[in-house]
Formats: sequence, C-alpha cells, structure tokens
Amino acid sequence: MNIKRDGIYLDGTVGLGGHAAAILSLLSENGTLVGIDLDEEALTRCKESIGAASNCHLISDTFSNIPSILETLNLDQIDGVLLDLGISSLQLDSPKRGFSYRFNGPLHMGFSMTSSITANEIINTWSESELRKIIKKYGEDRMAGSVAKAIVQQRSDSDIDTTTQLRRVISTVVPPRYLNKSLSRIFQALRISVNSELDALTEVLKNFMNYLKPGGRMVTISYHSLEDRIVKQAFRGHAKECICPPKLPICQCDHKAAVQILTPHPVVPSEEEIIENSRSRSAKLRAVERL
Repeated sequence: MNIKRDGIYLDGTVGLGGHAAAILSLLSENGTLVGIDLDEEALTRCKESIGAASNCHLISDTFSNIPSILETLNLDQIDGVLLDLGISSLQLDSPKRGFSYRFNGPLHMGFSMTSSITANEIINTWSESELRKIIKKYGEDRMAGSVAKAIVQQRSDSDIDTTTQLRRVISTVVPPRYLNKSLSRIFQALRISVNSELDALTEVLKNFMNYLKPGGRMVTISYHSLEDRIVKQAFRGHAKECICPPKLPICQCDHKAAVQILTPHPVVPSEEEIIENSRSRSAKLRAVERL
C-alpha cells in the first residue's frame, strides 16, 4: 500500500477491521481511512475494535459505490484502495447466515441481512436452466446440470429452506468422494449470485483510476479463480500502452498506460502462514500503482 502518514485510504471490504487497524496505525491525525462493508454485524464489531477515531469513517455500503461515498465525504482523490474479497470467517462461521454447508441454518447468504434477494429465493423459485447456469458459471462445477435437476425435483414436493436440506439434495447426485468440493462450489455460486459480487468487482476495477492519485495503489486479495481472473485482466488492460486492433501495423490510439503492475505474478501465502491460517491457502494478492 506504501502508506503515507497524511494520506487518504479506502478499505472496501473492512470486515472486522484487521487491515483497517493496520492502516490506521501508520496514519497521522491528518490522514484519513474510509472503511466500507455491507455486513452490519461486521461494521459494529469493527467500530468496537478500532474505536471512535476521528479520522476513520465506517460506512455500510458496497464498494461499487465508492465514487458516491467519496463525494458524500467531500473527498476527491485518494492514495490507496484495498479490497480483501470473498467471505469473512465471521460470516462463514455464523449458522444464521447460511454461508456454510457445515452448519444447519437458513438459506440467506446475503452480506447484508437486509439483502433484497436470498439463496432461498434462488433455490426455490429460479428455473432449472437458471440454476444450472449459475452453478456452472460461478461454481465451475461439472455436476451443475444434475444438481439443478435434483433441486427442482425436490422443491416440487416441498421447499428447500435450510443448508442441511440443500446439502442432502446435492448428496443424492454427487458421489461421496467429490461431495465436499461440489458443496463448496455450489454454495460459492449461490453466494456470488445473491450479492452480485463479480459485477461489483468488475465495476470498481473499471473506474478506480478516476479517484486514485498518481502514485496511489490499488491492492486486491482474491480467493478463487473467478475473482483473480477478473482482477488480472482488468489490471493488464489498464497497464496497456496501446489498445489498437492487433492487425494495425502502427499505433493510432494515442492511448497511455494508466497503471504500473507491481505484481507480475500474484503474491501467495507462505507455508508458515497457511499452517497458521488454513483459510489463507487460496489467497492471491495483486497490486498496481497509478501512473
């Protein structure tokens, strides 16, 4: 992040405030931190752990709305953006949120408890083709067709209202040795659909140069191939010197690279870190600097 003491930084997925606290510790009283999260419970806990710092603004919103959030705070450009993507341990370990197939709970899966759509609605009202599409697209699971069909067959008898019920339906068509992987992928697909995660990520990656100062940095941490692919392609696109069609012999676009890629290859956790925190094993960090 290359933190400047008087800089303005934005944590777009503030969660319980681990990264936010680290950034705040490097800022002077003239520096500013903006923390954003859709999860009201996480924000409450973050406020308790960080305290009432006058230079820290915690806001319940999605990071795709960063431009309007900055405008509300009368902030023009900022020195750095951090996005720690995916789901937090707080959410994953809370049965009432329905994110994990390990616990019995309602099929909610919204980052906000007031989410306009839930996994229950998707499972019980979407068509078989729609279910197959999101499981294949967002879960990359080869059993998408069989699982979608089994869900529709089951709900014709009675609604599927809990994570345990959904797990039971999936287990009827997925062989035991593949079950945990398929469960993880299918629950991921539902969570991404409920929260429009990839749309929000695409939106912020398209526009972050508009509010990032020259020399400012964008840092992302992703946990699955769909997120990482979107980040990698977006960063490469912004780093291009020329965007002319490949067949043109001479550049005619006068396009200039907007960023410098700081991580040609993603930074991944060490073996020691994975031992200490097993959930870090799939993390990939990428970073760019605004030119």
